[in-house]
Amino acid sequence: MMGLPTVPVLAGAVADPTELARLDDAYLWQPWSPVRRSEDAATIVAGDGCEVVDADGRRYLDARGGLFNATVGYGRPEVVEAMAAQARTLMTYGLGPASTPPAVLLAARLAGLFGEPLTRTFFCHSGSEATETAVKMARFYHALRGEPQRSTVLSLADGYHGSSLAGAALTRLPAVRAGVEPIPAGFASVATPRCAACAAGEAHPRCVVPGPEALQEVIVRLGPGRVAAFVVEPVLGVGGIVELPPGYLAAVRRVCDEHGVLLIVDEVMTGFGRTGAWFAHQADGVVPDIVTTAKGLAAGYAPLAAVTATQQIYQAFAADRVLGGFRHGYTTGGHAVAAAAALAVVQVIEDNDLVTHAAQVGRSLLQRLRAELPGPVVREVRGRGLLAGAQAGTERQAAEIVRECRRDGVLVRPQQTVVTLAPPLVLSREQADRVADSLAKAVRAVEARS
Repeated sequence: MMGLPTVPVLAGAVADPTELARLDDAYLWQPWSPVRRSEDAATIVAGDGCEVVDADGRRYLDARGGLFNATVGYGRPEVVEAMAAQARTLMTYGLGPASTPPAVLLAARLAGLFGEPLTRTFFCHSGSEATETAVKMARFYHALRGEPQRSTVLSLADGYHGSSLAGAALTRLPAVRAGVEPIPAGFASVATPRCAACAAGEAHPRCVVPGPEALQEVIVRLGPGRVAAFVVEPVLGVGGIVELPPGYLAAVRRVCDEHGVLLIVDEVMTGFGRTGAWFAHQADGVVPDIVTTAKGLAAGYAPLAAVTATQQIYQAFAADRVLGGFRHGYTTGGHAVAAAAALAVVQVIEDNDLVTHAAQVGRSLLQRLRAELPGPVVREVRGRGLLAGAQAGTERQAAEIVRECRRDGVLVRPQQTVVTLAPPLVLSREQADRVADSLAKAVRAVEARS
């Protein structure tokens, strides 16, 4: 049997960067990356506010917010102290039939934030798990109501809903589906409400944007009573930071109601102030049947996600005397320390009015980016609140812009041909200007080489 490697102990000090890189390359299987470390790989060892530090001691302004989840910033003492206090008392206890105070209080807090009828929350750990849970919940709900044939779940062709098998089935991106086929049956896509020619950067006489009638057509084509739910992001995240057209969400709500289809709104990326509203669907005046949340819920301090449903959906399960209720769950779903973190995160957002702050700082940042970035390399800047995307012409150009920003001490993220930003909601106006300056300089540098 091979001996285990000698691992440097981190006790308030940073291990040797070269040794960390060697151990990373030898033992860690990183998600969403090549098997070997790339030239862009970094080992982040510390964070404070909107900044992070790598193993070489270099400090960066983190305009990508971790993986779009560091909403209240790094090292927030209120959150850290809440987690430590809960861990000293009780780290967690399995939910169902038991519960813990933080999970109970967080469910009640979410009911207040969503408002009636979205009052029942089921906890899990990630956006992907939330998608799995919502799909099972929707199908199970229809079965309880005597319509087990309602099993097909729909999503937008450019949507993204996680990396699990159900997430892959709801997501048509090749990077998500490659190598894991066959994709589970019972899923179908709806045309995304955006101009395909614009998205491809092709010249065209007029834009053609599929509307809510595309959803209607798919439901009719699949047959009456066959569709369980339609899953949609208020702003497409991995699909390119694409806003839905005004009125689209309200229109698909009406289509779903007409056909008895549940509307599931995926707020994993957009929830908890990211778009300048507590939840993006609220700004559209729409009440979903189910909402999934994750990233901003615990702000990266602990793995936590939630599936919040209407009381009507919950009552169908509560009244069941045949199938035994919702037979679904996770060992540490609603983890007490994670729930305590989320309660503290929500309080930080409220106490500092970070929702309004995100709307205001995001508006000025987007104005600068839209004024300064478009040209030969960047075709368009899209976004809402502190969620933005700069549409480059090619994946190579997007990667080069990200690399230039990193050299300048600002971290942003490439998503195919789009450079994406989702900084912490505590981003100051001065820091927002630094992000805009760095991106503008990076784009000009890439233009000079193109």
